[in-house]
Amino acid sequence: MPRLVISNIDYVVTVDPTRRIIRDGALIIQDGRIAAVGKSAELPSGPGDEVIDGRGKLALPGVFDTHVHNAQQLGRSCGDEAYSGPERLFRRLWPVEAHMDKGDALCAARLAQVEMIRAGTTCFADPGSYFAAETAQAVKESGMRGMIARTVFDMGQTTMGNLPKNFFEPTDDALARADEMVGEFDGALNGRLKAWFSIRVPVAMSDDLLRRLGRLAEKRGVGIIGHACENRDETVASHLKYGMGDIARLDKLGLLGPALLLLHMGWVDAKELHLLAKHDVKISLAPSASMHQAMGNISHGKTPEMLQLGLALSLGSDSAMSSNYLDAIRQAFLVVGGLHEARLDPKVLPPETAVEMLTINGARCMQWDSDLGSLETGKKADVTLLDIRRPEWQPIHNPIANLVYCAHGGCADTVIVDGKVLMRGGKVLTLNEHDLYEEAQDRATSLIRRTGLEQIVASKWPMH
Repeated sequence: MPRLVISNIDYVVTVDPTRRIIRDGALIIQDGRIAAVGKSAELPSGPGDEVIDGRGKLALPGVFDTHVHNAQQLGRSCGDEAYSGPERLFRRLWPVEAHMDKGDALCAARLAQVEMIRAGTTCFADPGSYFAAETAQAVKESGMRGMIARTVFDMGQTTMGNLPKNFFEPTDDALARADEMVGEFDGALNGRLKAWFSIRVPVAMSDDLLRRLGRLAEKRGVGIIGHACENRDETVASHLKYGMGDIARLDKLGLLGPALLLLHMGWVDAKELHLLAKHDVKISLAPSASMHQAMGNISHGKTPEMLQLGLALSLGSDSAMSSNYLDAIRQAFLVVGGLHEARLDPKVLPPETAVEMLTINGARCMQWDSDLGSLETGKKADVTLLDIRRPEWQPIHNPIANLVYCAHGGCADTVIVDGKVLMRGGKVLTLNEHDLYEEAQDRATSLIRRTGLEQIVASKWPMH
């Protein structure tokens, strides 16, 4: 296959072990992997090479978004101003998912992945839905890299509310279907797809289900992704039902370990922090969801302490019904700025750490760091090129500071996964955006009507 050469890149942010930033850099990509990284003068293109001019660009390892609900994309705004966790989950988000069909789910996943590609994201982790196959199909079409999971609930009634009738199953059935999904999709699409087990919300899952889920994950050699310590409501519900919080319960059931990726994680105590560190549990933070939904995960959370304990922290956008947008680069500013404000300390989380969360730590959290997360020879060629000839970027004294404090996903110019160009010059090459937007609007309008949330999402100002 011909080589892909990206040359004259203003800044190559390698995130390699020495954290090199190469001025006037170049990347050579061959057979889906990085063949060379260095100065443009040292890595010239040759006859037959495909060449991308990197002038005015900053190159990053492909950006990770480690918390994305593909299936919720058509419900954008349905979670707005929900007064509590139970209202958001039981009256807004889950009813939308419960009224979806497979066509809705496929359209939603395509739309989510277009939004992520346009934001410079190359890889996502989806915590689960009942539409894993449709999400996988969208990954096949979009060319992205991702991890999918199947929701498993075996309790229809919880201390927070009742689940939709089609949202819970007998324990044996739930486990069998999740195991079948993992067997079918893990490692699919030439390795671009992973399939893990899901802990959607621990309080709606029995001890038996969780314990057996852990055994299945170990047997399959895959990870588990799940929400935990998400907000005060769920923390209280866990204590009322089980006499302990999520982390203590997961520890008791033997699920804590290095292949467990937990989401949100704002409501942990000191003992739980040490359990997380002891078992090398991975964490994905979702600052925009916390801010939008008043979860308190920044003001109440323990992010600096997690970093001091050496935990791997990454960033996630959550969903169009929680965060309302899928842009991991914006999450970087929110986690840094939010902690500066909450801790009254402008040095509590530096921008360099946030870039690690977007890249190498995202890869660690998804068990992909041997192949992804940095621009190094031999690693898979997942690359994000940002356009820095924009007013919000100029002037540039410190590209890392500008990336976190000034930029956003809309700066993405070119996105490459496995050496294949998914977006170039701001144009997505793998999905038909025009037709997709029309289909999404039609399906979303019908879905919200079926769900009965029309008044919830309607404008408070009169529309004529």
